[in-house]
Amino acid sequence: MKLRNIPLAVAVGAILAAPVAMAQSSVQIYGKLYPYLLDEKGSGATEKGATVSTLAATPTGEGGVSRVRGMVSGNSRLGFRGQEDLGGGLNAVFQLEGVASVDDGTGAAAGGGFMFNRNTYVGLEDKRFGSLQLGVNDTILKNYGDTIGLLGVSSGTFMSTSSVFRKAGFGPSSASSFHLRRANSVTYETPEFGGVTGGIQWSTDEAKTEIRDPRVLSMGVKYDNGPFYVALAHEIHYDLYGGSRNVPTAQRNNGATDPTRSKDRATQFTVEWRMNKQHKFEFDAIRKEYSENAATAGRFSSYRNMAYLLAMENRWSDQWRTSAHYVMATAGNCTRVAAACTTDGLEGKKVTVGAAYYLSKRTYLFSAASRITNGKSARFSNAELGGAPTPGEDLTHFAIGLSHSF
Repeated sequence: MKLRNIPLAVAVGAILAAPVAMAQSSVQIYGKLYPYLLDEKGSGATEKGATVSTLAATPTGEGGVSRVRGMVSGNSRLGFRGQEDLGGGLNAVFQLEGVASVDDGTGAAAGGGFMFNRNTYVGLEDKRFGSLQLGVNDTILKNYGDTIGLLGVSSGTFMSTSSVFRKAGFGPSSASSFHLRRANSVTYETPEFGGVTGGIQWSTDEAKTEIRDPRVLSMGVKYDNGPFYVALAHEIHYDLYGGSRNVPTAQRNNGATDPTRSKDRATQFTVEWRMNKQHKFEFDAIRKEYSENAATAGRFSSYRNMAYLLAMENRWSDQWRTSAHYVMATAGNCTRVAAACTTDGLEGKKVTVGAAYYLSKRTYLFSAASRITNGKSARFSNAELGGAPTPGEDLTHFAIGLSHSF
């Protein structure tokens, strides 16, 4: 047995070798696999010498995303979950979940082995007091918004709205993202009261130093009852440097050798209307703000913008289902220390459409197409097969795939 396969082997072996424990609790092995053939290309990069935003990279006229065709599998996953009745309405719960790359047979570990790198936690649940989970978990803001998705296969793929909706458009670093799954997290959700639930999550980082203390606070409240779902969420990123890690090098505050601290915030509003079991419609709005207390002239200080999302899903029969998304991000505004700052051309748009044909309740064929249209300074990206867009480069994707859940 290769060492890289030991974590999965131990997990499966522990479950199979513990009939007494399983008799006292419930354990489920589950998964979702959705490989697809993908055509990806970039086009229309901003010409060399063009005037762009202060926060943008210098345009070269050359694109960064080549025409590539291949197979990918998004966030295809394998997991184990279960619970134990502790009496008095209290349950212990756990979940272990990881990416299963069915396109090439590897996991998500650096060496190709399987790792539990998705929502993985242990916790307590009680209908009277709510739930408490410790481990790796999606943030409250991520969970409470963008509820429809696209055909159940948008997670971790070019179809995800987060590439434009929850990120800044002036650089490729994920540090600006408000679409997070946080390690070292403590997540609490209240019981449901008349359709209303509240949640809060705190996560820290072992990378704390005397200068920086990376951590995230995410909170929200949602109403889910009948045809309506309404949610409001707020999230704060301390010392993640979503601005500096995306601007040109000369403008960066590194947070390592200088005392600059960062505080990035987002507030998200979501409303979903379920006209009936077959048709759903959603609207989201998010305000993002990236701020750093820089003191050196010319360094990044702040950036703010808005983004909006429209989504719909329609089931036309037992076999046919369609979905569509439209995302628009504004150029926003920015500041630098004792220097001018412009955001001209940092806007972006994304359109995604898809259709699915069900062979059974758990298996379906799907096809989807997407296009990101970047402003002349923007670099919003959903590239999957390599490369990152240069300023102004638009990205186009088309895919055909198969999804199976178990």
